[in-house]
Amino acid sequence: MAASPDPRLYLFARLPDGIGEPIDASNDIAPALPGLRLISSARRHITLADLGTVDAPQEHVIAMIGWIMATTPPFAFRVMFDQIVTSARHMLLKASEPLLGALECQAHVIEMVRDYGLDLPGDAAPVPHVTLGYDHRATRGVRPIDGLSWLVDELVLVRSWQGRSWHEELGRWRLPERRAVA
Repeated sequence: MAASPDPRLYLFARLPDGIGEPIDASNDIAPALPGLRLISSARRHITLADLGTVDAPQEHVIAMIGWIMATTPPFAFRVMFDQIVTSARHMLLKASEPLLGALECQAHVIEMVRDYGLDLPGDAAPVPHVTLGYDHRATRGVRPIDGLSWLVDELVLVRSWQGRSWHEELGRWRLPERRAVA
């Protein structure tokens, strides 16, 4: 039996309660379900940072993220996904326009991690999306859908046990809302 890969650290934005049901019941997704291995609503997320490539012990990275989130967290941000992107391997919920708030959040976290002396490669901040399922075999391409929008006001640090479909939650932080300028 092959050994499973080492677990990796990720900073996620989980989908809020109640958004999974509209996604699953969507007329835009249902026709593509044959052959699709759906990810459960509870496991869906937006990956904001892949911290598994940091050359430091995981416990150090976990403590550093905890410190960053306690002292200088990013602001809450809104997302709006309006496309289903299908390929031979994935079905993704994506945005047709850049998710500026999510990109700003990613940039803030990566800058802070680098300020604390750890280097992250460029691919540590993937393009924000939600993976809905794997092993898609039907029509490939991009389809517009009615937009799904919500406020991301919490981030979660997880250790992903790849191959086991399990995310071990290591920390959860509420994000402050940006104050309106008078």
